[in-house]
Amino acid sequence: MIAQKELKTGNPRIVLRGCNSQEVGPHWLRISVLRQYIQRLRRYCNIYFGESVENDRAYNSYDLRYYWPNGVSLSYDSSCEKSDSIHNGFVSLDIPGNVLDSMEPENLRMFFFGLRKFDPKATRLDIYFDDYERLITPSKLRELIEKNDFTGFRKGGNIQIHKSGRLIHDEADFGARGKTGSGKYMRSYDKSLESDGSKNCIRYEIEFTKKHAQKAFDLLSQMGSDESFTQLLGELVVGAITFVKRTKRTGDKNIGRLKRYRFWKRITERLGSVRIRVPIKRPTILSMFKYIEKQAIRTLAVLRSTFVSDVDFANWQYDRLAEAELCYSQQQINLIKANRRSTRYDCGLIFNGDEDF
Repeated sequence: MIAQKELKTGNPRIVLRGCNSQEVGPHWLRISVLRQYIQRLRRYCNIYFGESVENDRAYNSYDLRYYWPNGVSLSYDSSCEKSDSIHNGFVSLDIPGNVLDSMEPENLRMFFFGLRKFDPKATRLDIYFDDYERLITPSKLRELIEKNDFTGFRKGGNIQIHKSGRLIHDEADFGARGKTGSGKYMRSYDKSLESDGSKNCIRYEIEFTKKHAQKAFDLLSQMGSDESFTQLLGELVVGAITFVKRTKRTGDKNIGRLKRYRFWKRITERLGSVRIRVPIKRPTILSMFKYIEKQAIRTLAVLRSTFVSDVDFANWQYDRLAEAELCYSQQQINLIKANRRSTRYDCGLIFNGDEDF
């Protein structure tokens, strides 16, 4: 029960060596593993978090979970049929920020490393660093957001909450969560306001999801020393965004040529920077067919049943297709040129050239 013993002694800080004004750490971890590993994973978590109990208050449409008193949850389905149909045979482990904060750096690194034996799929990983120098406040970041003086995200915003005329929350955020997001979402907020002054710092917190979460987890879980693990945590936060002074001069679209703001240059020099790159998945003819057959075919079948006749349904399709042909993107035009009149349908199979889909 490694983590439970440490919880009694308070929350140890992960401080970058040589950077006493910076604290870093992971603040949420969610992984999925195949259900055949569930008991092995439960026993592994018992080593760090003590004994778990079973209840029916699970997350993410699961109906059962193993729960640890510190808030860790291992959610699973009550039947193999449900597991296969809804979660593709996976169970989900959620470790909240307060648990990760309570772990010593050595145990934290070893815990991440030990999870690799379960071949996990990381679906969320939050990492933070706290700037006790308070080099810039979220309110000041608002000015940079309005000038679009940042890169790494397409949009930014500012949130302020007042109560009785007093500012109680000050935050700048970048990116978007959920399906519309790119897989990373960052926010910077005044921790002093949130903690009633007990932590007088500005927190930068990055939330990795999708492929970004998997890449970040893979990097962290391979670190061979506590120092390299801690250093990478800071580098991943800083690498997610850059604050630069944009100009209207020709050639200044090249981010590498632009000057960084002094506060961000100082932070980068102290923490370093590692940027996670996820290749953009380009659509193919095969992926388009799969999308129609898996996502749209039932909807089309329902619509067909509402028409008076199949002729009306076919005419409606032709009209919609004609409208779509007027607004192709260049990428779609190139795809058409490369595959024009090369697809055949025969005996329930689709062929593109000599390839059977």
